[in-house]
Amino acid sequence: CFQPRQSGVDWHRFSAINMERVAQEVDVAMLQEHIAAVTFCNLAGERCPHCRQPADPILLTVLRMAQLSTEYLLHCQERLGTSLAQLAQNLQGARAELACTQQLAVEQAAQLQRAKEESRRWKKLLATQQLLLQAGPNAYCKATAMSLGLAGAMRKHSASVSPDFTGRQKTKALEQMEDEVKELKAKLQEVQQQLEAGREAGKLCREQETERARQQEKEGRKDLERWKEEETMKLCEEIDGLRQLFLVSFKDMASRNSAMEG
Repeated sequence: CFQPRQSGVDWHRFSAINMERVAQEVDVAMLQEHIAAVTFCNLAGERCPHCRQPADPILLTVLRMAQLSTEYLLHCQERLGTSLAQLAQNLQGARAELACTQQLAVEQAAQLQRAKEESRRWKKLLATQQLLLQAGPNAYCKATAMSLGLAGAMRKHSASVSPDFTGRQKTKALEQMEDEVKELKAKLQEVQQQLEAGREAGKLCREQETERARQQEKEGRKDLERWKEEETMKLCEEIDGLRQLFLVSFKDMASRNSAMEG
């Protein structure tokens, strides 16, 4: 609801204002300085300074309409500021969410790099095992086994150089190596599957977060533009209605003055 008008009019203060200059220079600061005093002053008891007669009721009606229209526009301005602040906050939240998503993407990229390195290590180990398998048990040596960290290979090497190493034991060692190769292949395949799954999950997550942030920003812009259009239309309608009211009031006053002079 509209606020009550209780303060009186400071005629001395208003008499010092040059309205022609304010209009020519578009002195918005001057308007802002006096807008509250003009909008919320009480004109009901004002009288003509010359004849001391009460002010014309139609003129008071016009001024009252102007006051209410100005108060409504001030309310619209306040709502616009609040909406803009809320949209700015939403945009900031969307940007923060996007930054978080980008950080998550960086972390997932680091995990992906580590997974790739692990995959290369397994491939290298698998290739070494295959070479050793193809070369046979006699190809093992202590330095090779220690450099690869293969304790099992050391045990097989010790067995290979033992004088009691029989053909049956050689066959068993080869079977064990084949089993190890199969196990390494299975582990390598599992790592590759995990790597691919992590890559797809990270890609999907990044796409979803980016799309969500883009949609939020797009919707925020649409809401702002729609609100601006609605408020602009309302303002134009109010200004047009006020203009028509002024014209009717002025015509009525002119007619009354002409009748009085006649």
